[in-house]
Amino acid sequence: MKVTKNTKISRILRENKNAVDTIASINKHFKKLNNPVLRRVLAPRVTVKDAAKIGHISINEFLKRLKDIGFEVIYDDEIVTDSPINQNKAFIDISKLIELDVRPIMEAGADPFSVIMSALKGIKKGETLKLINIFEPIPIIQILEEKGYKSQTEKICDKEYHIYFTKNTATTHKDIVTQTPITEGSFEEVLLNFGSNLKEIDVRLLEMPEPMVNILKSIETLPEDHVLLVNHKKVPQFLLPELKSRNYSWIHKDIEPGLTQLLIYKQQ
Repeated sequence: MKVTKNTKISRILRENKNAVDTIASINKHFKKLNNPVLRRVLAPRVTVKDAAKIGHISINEFLKRLKDIGFEVIYDDEIVTDSPINQNKAFIDISKLIELDVRPIMEAGADPFSVIMSALKGIKKGETLKLINIFEPIPIIQILEEKGYKSQTEKICDKEYHIYFTKNTATTHKDIVTQTPITEGSFEEVLLNFGSNLKEIDVRLLEMPEPMVNILKSIETLPEDHVLLVNHKKVPQFLLPELKSRNYSWIHKDIEPGLTQLLIYKQQ
């Protein structure tokens, strides 16, 4: 497998599970990848370039670490300089800042995602969430941008970053496009809400109608407090009406060509 700066960490981990230890050795923040649930959330969103930035090393150094464990890498010939991270915070009303410091959570080795999302739910119109973290949380920024937030990051020092999130009132393409799944929250939120209460199946290699048969069979024995993660080749359109008739919610996410993940769980 050839790895470039744009290769997703999820592809690397699928190719070589031992890459988790190599990546975790770069920066202690990457030890989160040892958590299977967090790995499924973060790895598909983070590229080598993103991970290098979080780990405070060059892209080529990151690639070299992967080469040392057997990957074929294509080094980056770009001269990359740190982009100006201290930006103009003109859109922020200082009098309406809600501050959330997640450094203690991070230092304890826990994931602050649910805490951040809870804080955002309490943000009123015109208010801004000021998130204080020990690194720039690129995956969380990407998730929230998809949910309609704009952000700006201010680097105070190597171990203190201030990230400002404000709801973007402008309608984006993602606000207009509706998906077939009827559920609340993003794919990542649903997955995190269930934690370790997860069952996973892979139906990509099965011939029709076996994928649908296996999925329906799996949900018959799925506890109500669990979610079924299905690795599929595409969104199974014929399955969706059946799920709805059985009072199941679902949401999907396209990972790469030939791999779509679905989360299926009982409606509450």
